Amino acid sequence: MNAEQQVKYLELEVQKLKAERARLAKALQETSRHGRRVQRAYEDALLLAMWHCSGIIPSRRYARLHKFTQNRWENATGLLRMARIIVGHRRWVQADLGTIEDRLEQAKQRALESKEAFFSRLNRHHQR
Repeated sequence: MNAEQQVKYLELEVQKLKAERARLAKALQETSRHGRRVQRAYEDALLLAMWHCSGIIPSRRYARLHKFTQNRWENATGLLRMARIIVGHRRWVQADLGTIEDRLEQAKQRALESKEAFFSRLNRHHQR
């Protein structure tokens, strides 16, 4: 094997290792406590968005009637704030469920990558 072949072989090996590292990092995020919290917040945020798009005000009280805990509601609204779907106190700026879902997916990825970005959208007493 000459030097060029050896370099090409090592470059391929590096690419394989980077792909494996990315796969393992993603698996770790999905099984971590924070990952589970963000995934649950994503699912709950979609439900709140469906209620909003249906004309139902997704308040804490209404959510509690549907077995949402306070933490689940706050995590979901925090993710909605992170996606810039809810701004200010409780003002929804999007009513299109497709757009909301796309933005929430992006916000979920950012929340998985950075805990601080997610926690900064929650109430002060609710953080961590």
